[in-house]
Amino acid sequence: MVLQDFNDLDLVFQVKGEPMQTHVGRSVTRVTVDGANHFLKRYWVTPKQVFRRFVAQGIHELSMIDWLNEHDFAGPNVVARGVERKFGVLTRMMFLMREATGEMPLERYCRKHPSQRSAVLDSLARHTANLHDVCFYHKDYSERHLFVRYQNGEHAFRQIDVERATVGSKRETKAAADIKTLACSIADPELSAAIEGAFLDQYIDLRATLDSRQSFRDLYATAVATKEFE
Repeated sequence: MVLQDFNDLDLVFQVKGEPMQTHVGRSVTRVTVDGANHFLKRYWVTPKQVFRRFVAQGIHELSMIDWLNEHDFAGPNVVARGVERKFGVLTRMMFLMREATGEMPLERYCRKHPSQRSAVLDSLARHTANLHDVCFYHKDYSERHLFVRYQNGEHAFRQIDVERATVGSKRETKAAADIKTLACSIADPELSAAIEGAFLDQYIDLRATLDSRQSFRDLYATAVATKEFE
């Protein structure tokens, strides 16, 4: 396939590719476009789930991706998008993301580069503090949704799967839940302990908009991860 094919929504919804995740009303598929790997997210209305609003969820995720990229926080690289309305009702939407190279999820990166772990966590603490200072909350801030890359002598991060994310109102309970989710998502007990120790300390020191550091520690102590991990 070539990128121009994704201007045709009917053709897009016939693409097979490699299924990565499929549910009634939404799917994620790996496809090759212009010789490179891409991920295609599709959402559609089904007769039995007309009130589930999967299409609206897809539009929300795309808006969160655009917000991240427009505010110098890297999100997925969206190279094509499309939405369909019939009789004023959202019926289908899709967006196509180019797979990033030279990046990997947080825990895998730390496993592969153990000597860089401390530097990665330092950079991640600053990155997370900056996100929360502008009131962006991921709501599924797990390590597999945080991709690490090393460029220009420093570590940088990309957020993916932001369909539950919010931005706008200040909610420190959401910030605490993001960090608790991150710690709970990590299988390596030493790395998880570092998140709840040195990382958390540095994050709190770097937060510019915290009203009370102790209040945040109290919130973190009672925070619940936003999803369960095996």
